[in-house]
Amino acid sequence: MNLTTGIVLQKIDYSETSLIIKVLTADYGIKSFIFQGAKRKNKKGQLVSPLSILNITYFQRKESDLAKITAVELDIIFKDIPFNPIKSSVVFFMNEILQKTIKEEESNSDLFDFVKHVLQVLDAQTNVANLPIKFLLELLKHLGYYPIIEENAQFFDYLNGKLTKNEPNHPNYMSGENIKYLLQLFNSNLTNQDLIIPSKSRHQILINLLDYYKAVLGDFKTLKSLDVLEAVLH
Repeated sequence: MNLTTGIVLQKIDYSETSLIIKVLTADYGIKSFIFQGAKRKNKKGQLVSPLSILNITYFQRKESDLAKITAVELDIIFKDIPFNPIKSSVVFFMNEILQKTIKEEESNSDLFDFVKHVLQVLDAQTNVANLPIKFLLELLKHLGYYPIIEENAQFFDYLNGKLTKNEPNHPNYMSGENIKYLLQLFNSNLTNQDLIIPSKSRHQILINLLDYYKAVLGDFKTLKSLDVLEAVLH
């Protein structure tokens, strides 16, 4: 038997009673498991929710890409996320972002620890309005697309991946008064709840950052969770 800790990214119906779950692990990157009887065992079936953090006992045949879960339990029991619609919406947003961006097939403990830490911060904080943007900014470090930030920057150049004082000679950039808020977000800690940004500016910065994701990732499609997130954080 083997043991690993994983963050649930996706669950897929396999049969009337079973699920296939895709998780982000510290040990192996993304790994897929079959969880037989998950739907029949109501309590355990509910464990497999978006971004839940699980301790998984499993075995795997050498010839199979799919490991079989023999036991599962929560690694962290969130106190507020399951009962807070705002935080639940942030989780769905984060989950969709991770599904679209993470392709890890090898161990990446830094990425795993980052996602776990963001979830713990989300669960503990009272003001989470800026957290989706901070998550997007910090995730860029792990994806390898964190932008260069020049002094006195006035433009966010998506194509060249930098905040610069020189206006780009192409239309793929962000400018205007929201640059100052974006710079404040770059310089703030994940746990900082004191930075106040007008909701209109926060919305536009979020859209601009997603435009940057589209520019660097190419196949980054429209998010289903975005409308819900913006509705609860308005």
